[in-house]
Amino acid sequence: MKRLKELFIYRYCKEYVLKLIVSVYPEWEVDRCYYKSFNRHCNLRQPKDLIEKIYWMELHTDTSLWTLCADKFRAREYINKLGLIDYMPKLYGHWDRVGDIDFNTLPSNFVIKSNNGCGTVKVVSDKSSLDISKLKKELTRWIVLPNGYTNAQLHNTRIKRCILAEELLENDYKELSPHSLVDFKVWCINGNPLYIWVAYNRVVLNVNMQLYDTDWNMHPEYLKNTDSDIYNEKDPLLPKPECLDEMLEIARKISKPFKQIRVDFYIVHNKPVIGELTLSTGYGYFTDDFYLLLGDMIQLS
Repeated sequence: MKRLKELFIYRYCKEYVLKLIVSVYPEWEVDRCYYKSFNRHCNLRQPKDLIEKIYWMELHTDTSLWTLCADKFRAREYINKLGLIDYMPKLYGHWDRVGDIDFNTLPSNFVIKSNNGCGTVKVVSDKSSLDISKLKKELTRWIVLPNGYTNAQLHNTRIKRCILAEELLENDYKELSPHSLVDFKVWCINGNPLYIWVAYNRVVLNVNMQLYDTDWNMHPEYLKNTDSDIYNEKDPLLPKPECLDEMLEIARKISKPFKQIRVDFYIVHNKPVIGELTLSTGYGYFTDDFYLLLGDMIQLS
């Protein structure tokens, strides 16, 4: 508990300092993060690769729709307007204040998370064994922690924070990924799904990955070696999901207004379930060639 408190204080102070810097000169944080991953400065004057162009759009275009879609609760408004709300997990409730959560109204198992942030999610498999007081302290840390200033993901800074609870989804891939659900992250450029980034077997500081095109051909050549064991050649190729075409069509509808977006899915009982919408993807897992390939498809006016 002491360690978690110290980590929270560190993250809070870091975000607060970055808030002061980014509010004056966001390009500094952009370049710091970009250089750390690519060992070169971010070219915002003549952006070429996907990450440079995402940052250019972040700084120079209207990203209000980015903010709406990145909000794990309010993204439901956008998805509902498209007639796709049935593809989202069942929502049990949302709360602006942690003190308003009535755990008696929640089922015996559920997922609870903040609507912003990364990794701020708790899987509750058995509510009867839950330490509610401890969980409330953790949720409070999530909801007060500034988010979006690290990596200058400015659209995230405008999200009004809340807590939401959703249904706990079943794992269709327990043999391949016993520690987590499998993420099918569909990368869309100009409204067209192009690649499916599959992330599975998540544990602390480690995740396995595979990359497929929309015809379900694998592309390990675009995966970059990192400290994590992201690609294990002994892992079997995932069979082509029966619902792949349905998943791609959903991603196509969602991505229509965007130059680029990643639509993240799970598959439960052969049905795609929308996890979240990602506008400022993390980087470092893929080769320079891959980022240039996607960046070349984006024309900036």
